[in-house]
Amino acid sequence: MNGLHLFMDSSNVFIEGQRVARETFRYDDPLVIRFRINYGGLLDFVRGERKLAETVLVGSRPPQNDALWNRLKTLGIEPRIFDRSFYSGREKRVDAELTNAIRDALEDNPEPGTIALVAGDADYLPALERCLKRKWSVELFFWAQASSDLKRLPGAAFVDLATGFDQITFVAKEMA
Repeated sequence: MNGLHLFMDSSNVFIEGQRVARETFRYDDPLVIRFRINYGGLLDFVRGERKLAETVLVGSRPPQNDALWNRLKTLGIEPRIFDRSFYSGREKRVDAELTNAIRDALEDNPEPGTIALVAGDADYLPALERCLKRKWSVELFFWAQASSDLKRLPGAAFVDLATGFDQITFVAKEMA
């Protein structure tokens, strides 16, 4: 096996994490607004004691005053940032980039390894099915409300991020 290849959809994990914070952990509105993902904690949660071959984080352009994305590079995470649609404000190209990064891992590594995906929508099914067909291990890390098709993917393991909620999330300090 050639190691762990970790792929994360930043916006997906953050937005759905806010829902989990509200519904499962009973955060009130002021706490939900301050809800954040601890990417170092998330990385440790997914990695465990395994060696990382690569880590790719894809998301929409953060605010200019967001120092987190620059800090991610010190964790060995390669952020790939895309602008939202000017017309709709919706994410563009994030799922496609993550799918292509997974495909690149398959093509660049002749020996199978493990693909770990931190995302929750069914758009990734074709790429993950291809991984399994090529004898790669597939692990899916997301909140319980992930696509049921994704959670039931034969041969893949699903881990609910809520089991590591305290490790992978934090509440930002209140602004004075």
